[in-house]
Amino acid sequence: MAKASKKVSKTAYYRIDDEANNIHRVGPQYGILVVLLVLAAGSVTNYFLTNLPDALTIEDLERYPNTFIAERAWNNLKSFVDLGPRVAGTKANDELAVEIFKREIEAIQATKHADHEVITENQIATGVFNFTFYGTSMTTVYRNVQNVVVKLAGESDNALLLNCHFDTVPGSPGASDDIASCAVMLEILRVMSRTPGRNKHSIIFLFNGAEETLLQASHGFITQHPWAKQVKAFINLESAGSGGKEVLFQSGPNRPWMVDVYAKTVRYPFAQAMAEELFKTGLIPSDTDFRIFRDYGEVPGMDLAHFLNGYRYHTKYDSLDYLSLPVLQHTGDNALALTRGIANNEHLSAVVDEQESSAVFYDFLGLIFINYSSEVAKFINVVVAMLSVLIPYLCLSRATDGQDNKSIRREAFYGFLAILIGTVLSLSTVTLLARQMEAMNKLMTWYSNRWLILCLYCAPVLVVHCLTQMFFNSYFANKKTSLTTGIITQAKIIGVNIFWSIASLSLTFAGYRCAYIFMILQLCSVLTTTLNWLLAAQRTVRKWLQVHLLFQLVAIAWSSFYYIVFVNLFVPITGRSGRVVNPDFIIGTVVGLCVVHTCSYLLPLITLVRKPSQLTAGFCAIFLLTLPVVCFTSIGFPYRDSTAGEPSTQRHIVTHTMRAFHDEIGLLKYTDNGFLFETMDVNGGRTLKQHIAFDDSFTPIENMKSCKDELFCAIPFDAMWRQMHFDHFWQSAETAPIVHNMFTLAYEGKEKLSDHIWRINFKAEGNLQSAVYVGPKPGVELVAWSLQDVVAPPVTFNNQKAYFVYITHGLANPKPWNITMDFKIENPSHDGLLVEFGVVSKFWEYHEMHNDEFKELLAKFPPWTNVVPSVAIVNMFAL
Repeated sequence: MAKASKKVSKTAYYRIDDEANNIHRVGPQYGILVVLLVLAAGSVTNYFLTNLPDALTIEDLERYPNTFIAERAWNNLKSFVDLGPRVAGTKANDELAVEIFKREIEAIQATKHADHEVITENQIATGVFNFTFYGTSMTTVYRNVQNVVVKLAGESDNALLLNCHFDTVPGSPGASDDIASCAVMLEILRVMSRTPGRNKHSIIFLFNGAEETLLQASHGFITQHPWAKQVKAFINLESAGSGGKEVLFQSGPNRPWMVDVYAKTVRYPFAQAMAEELFKTGLIPSDTDFRIFRDYGEVPGMDLAHFLNGYRYHTKYDSLDYLSLPVLQHTGDNALALTRGIANNEHLSAVVDEQESSAVFYDFLGLIFINYSSEVAKFINVVVAMLSVLIPYLCLSRATDGQDNKSIRREAFYGFLAILIGTVLSLSTVTLLARQMEAMNKLMTWYSNRWLILCLYCAPVLVVHCLTQMFFNSYFANKKTSLTTGIITQAKIIGVNIFWSIASLSLTFAGYRCAYIFMILQLCSVLTTTLNWLLAAQRTVRKWLQVHLLFQLVAIAWSSFYYIVFVNLFVPITGRSGRVVNPDFIIGTVVGLCVVHTCSYLLPLITLVRKPSQLTAGFCAIFLLTLPVVCFTSIGFPYRDSTAGEPSTQRHIVTHTMRAFHDEIGLLKYTDNGFLFETMDVNGGRTLKQHIAFDDSFTPIENMKSCKDELFCAIPFDAMWRQMHFDHFWQSAETAPIVHNMFTLAYEGKEKLSDHIWRINFKAEGNLQSAVYVGPKPGVELVAWSLQDVVAPPVTFNNQKAYFVYITHGLANPKPWNITMDFKIENPSHDGLLVEFGVVSKFWEYHEMHNDEFKELLAKFPPWTNVVPSVAIVNMFAL
């Protein structure tokens, strides 16, 4: 009897509830409930992401005299939008818009408080600088671009700069990008100038008139205006969408006090350090004046921008129809509070001498805002990573009286491998799916209906993860273990913590601040384990699971935020990213990473499901049913026009072009005419072939005859980076565009400076948007020019190297200007041609130049396209 009493089962020795042995009796319907839980948490997150405050009207002015009034800002906004597109150099931008600013500022001066001084200047700037975008280098020249600059004098000359731009891209009213920001700034100026008492520091309001032309007007201000030296910090208001909340996505560099002010003053926080690091990767095809102030003014600042509804960004639909007063109220309340906070902060005087570490900052659903230094972040990330592994392990060890720690470690290792392998396999799966969709010519089927992403990519990702978990449960199950299924599942969750610890620490020690995205998940797990330990719930069947799901609600709300943000950000971006990367691959990868981020702590729970194959089959069925729907019905058609309520159009730029080819003595050899088509997404070429091409002359530009004989194919380049990243096609035209003038680069002679250096003199004349590309012949090098002290590196196109000059004209100037170029010749006896030139004159918003042939062509485009027309003249010659 004594010996028999010693043969007590380990399960009994651990005193684990007998009911634990029935844990597998949880049916697959519970898996569906967990999925619904994820969707519900995501819906809550989406609500907080899109929820906006009620807008104040003029009737509220008596109750809130020192508050931002959205209706007044809206009235200003409407007056600008009614002008239509405001391209730098056009009457709408450089005359009419400037007149509105002057009128509104005069009214503000008339109603300001006696304590305040409002000073206004109209800056006309001319300058040049090197600019690199998407790896494409160019020299950008601006002449007579305008800035409307207003100073609200403070007790100190040290100033905070607020910046917006009032120019637009061609074809867009620019309601959100960016005249809404200018309307917000006018209202901030109005409110602050009427508030008694001066601010501690001055505030400079910069309304710049040439941002869309490669950030030129801000460069003119920060490098030339006398007030620029007083600027110690800036706030840049931008937009890459149409409405929604503005996000703080860039700060500093190395000025965490500005984030501290944001945390203390902003009413509706929406900020992510992750967004700053994402922006710096170049994955987002955009740039802001933040870059100019930081690089050329060496001034720290903050960049705030709208990004939702990016379909309308830079299209004709960026109008008042798709903007609302609550958007202005949200941005105005935040910007006004932030302006007051920084303008009255003592750091603004000492900012030049202060160098600190960068800040880690983020909000949770706009309810709370957290920020700390990168040094503190490193400490927090390391501690949470360690605790997320040690605390669950020690608690499970204690729950099992330390009798089977080896099994706990083994299951944790299997849990780590399952999530790692599942992630790798799921990313491989979406890559294969993306390639297959490309092979079927069914890319971007989710473009207008983003919910299809859940079915086309989320479902297969979940299938792969479920199969991986099931594989480890089947092939690595230890039938001799005394651990219950509940303990095994909790041990596998330790493996998930190991996975995120590796990810978090890798980013942390690589210097990335976005590791907090993973740290919060680990923190939820630590809190789960701690509460389970306090409740002695590890050995129970239901309690530990209930606690786990409770904290997962918070974790899912946190992680689903990034899914919603990334989908809303990257889906519209694929409509203006060309063919550089398969768009389905981009979205599939984003989804694959977001799914593991959201569901990683739920996937081990498959161990608890009696028939997990049924749950997996459900996900698989969703994908298999959706695939034929998107391939063979209109649901999968990527684009929508405005009749659908939310337009999501395909983007095209069409240029009616006349090309003139000259011989080495300047005589005209011949001319030709054609249409240059620029497609901005992967499906654009197919649209042109189906709806536009009318004869065999329609061809990709690389197949043009001029590509064999002429520099850069004699194409009317304007912004070189677009030509490098988007597909272009050429169609011969029967008639030339209607043009009355052009930008000219007249040869004035050359002189020999030395045996190896020749100088060529030119006279430039004209007030149009223009470009010049300079291609030295073999053995010849451009070593200097009068444009600036340095020569930007050449760009390569069509296996040719040339120097690219981008030129913007604001206010008209009838006076010509001289340009000299110095060329170095390897062989002093060289007596052939030195260099080839292409001179492009570009006419944006000159609709009177559109002849009947061009109008008929434009009319062929389907209503779900957004077409920006232009006219160009190209003059090719060699010297």
